[in-house]
Amino acid sequence: MEVVVKLRHKGFAMRIAGYLLLLLNFNISSVWADDALQCIQIGKGDRSQSILNKCDFEVEVLWCHNRDEPGYNRGLCASRGKFYQKQAVLQPAEIKQNQFSLPFKSTLYIAACKGGFHTTKQVGMKGGYLCK
Repeated sequence: MEVVVKLRHKGFAMRIAGYLLLLLNFNISSVWADDALQCIQIGKGDRSQSILNKCDFEVEVLWCHNRDEPGYNRGLCASRGKFYQKQAVLQPAEIKQNQFSLPFKSTLYIAACKGGFHTTKQVGMKGGYLCK
């Protein structure tokens, strides 16, 4: 009798877990629908790295870098209580350059979502983000 009860509870738990996974899948699909990371191309400008929006719609971009030297601290990842430090909305074919926030000799970490300001939400201190 005890084995039957456990199996019944296990079957119920499995159904609940399946429903939760299905619900989670719908939420993740809607979150990733406006992700625009594929629209962003990193390049080299005259005095800095550059960020190009190669899509035909505006994209909000958040970014930071890992160059921890005087003069570059405001763009340093995971500082001042958030991971991404810089933000811009790029129109189609627009290029962003800045020698301090997009410095040479650094790795850039990028988040990008389709739309204007406040469409990208930072999640945690390791570079996670969601699109609204």
